[in-house]
Amino acid sequence: MKNIMKSVVLLLFLGILLLQPAPMIAATKTGFTTWAEKVIPSLFPFFVLTRLMIYYQVPQLIGKILAPLFKYLLHLSPITFFVIFLSLISGNPSGSKMARDYYDQQLISSKEMEGLMYVCNFSSPLFIIGTVGVVLYGSTQVGYLLLMAHILGALTVFIFCYPLLRSKGSIRQVSVEFPTQSFSTILIDCIETSIQTLIRVGGIIVFFYLISEALNVIHFTQLLDVLLLPFVRPFGLDSTEPIIAGILEFTQGVTKVSQTKAPIQTKLVLTAFILSFTGLSVHTQSFMFAKNLNISYFKYLMMRVLHGLTSATILCFTWKSLSTEEVQTFLPIGSAEVITSSSLISLMIILLSLYFVLKAYHQVKTIILN
Repeated sequence: MKNIMKSVVLLLFLGILLLQPAPMIAATKTGFTTWAEKVIPSLFPFFVLTRLMIYYQVPQLIGKILAPLFKYLLHLSPITFFVIFLSLISGNPSGSKMARDYYDQQLISSKEMEGLMYVCNFSSPLFIIGTVGVVLYGSTQVGYLLLMAHILGALTVFIFCYPLLRSKGSIRQVSVEFPTQSFSTILIDCIETSIQTLIRVGGIIVFFYLISEALNVIHFTQLLDVLLLPFVRPFGLDSTEPIIAGILEFTQGVTKVSQTKAPIQTKLVLTAFILSFTGLSVHTQSFMFAKNLNISYFKYLMMRVLHGLTSATILCFTWKSLSTEEVQTFLPIGSAEVITSSSLISLMIILLSLYFVLKAYHQVKTIILN
């Protein structure tokens, strides 16, 4: 029955694409622009760098130095702490990717992997302070306040997931074995793997932009407005569209929330929730690294809701600490119109070309060596 329903939904989605191509094409362009402008610059260097760290045993080296701290104070594996820390700095979905890499190398247990999947869901600090704070709200104060609420909300999730992350026995000893391959070989492998992951992430982002636009085309959002507007209107919202957009894709959600005419308190509380919930698009990106693992999406979803509600509650009580004169919300220029510059198109073409060249190089090298 589930497969039949999926087939029906896919056929309806195809019908929307054929009957309303213009808005769907515009949504595709917006998704690709978001991927090229915000995702690639922020994630690509972290993907390559963390992969290099894995090759050169950086977490193991840190673990040997700080082993007493983890063993007696935190009762955490050094690698577990390393993944959480780097995930906080780099943002989604790097934490899930790093956790899967270490799990595949048998350096963390299945329980630790599950705990990291629940905990390591952070919006990038650079995105929160720069894009949300400065660009959308015209205030670094707003960015830092949202970041503080985001981190404190994550701490709540960490407390709930600590039994999964805690090493009840002795902290396992990790050996340090440096790679024998040349640096150029390792670097090429890191770049190839990172580009492949980014292409998958980009596809998921574009797909969820299409879903969001499809819901608008079939007037599903308007239907929700009729049903839910009496509940959200007291908070100054005149539509549920920003909330739906945030549930699907958080970048689009926080942008639309900033463009509403709601009071600043409502905007910041909603923004804090969306940044911590991260949207179904990021959930899908993270869960592609949980393939063939027995990890419950329902528990993962509950942790995201907990993170979002905690961050929103903190903002609800702390937003008055802002200097209201500095909070100037404005509509980004050209926000209603999608503009895809030739430089972005060139960037995507170069990225795809680089991936296929590296793939071909890897295959030719394998054939020669064999």
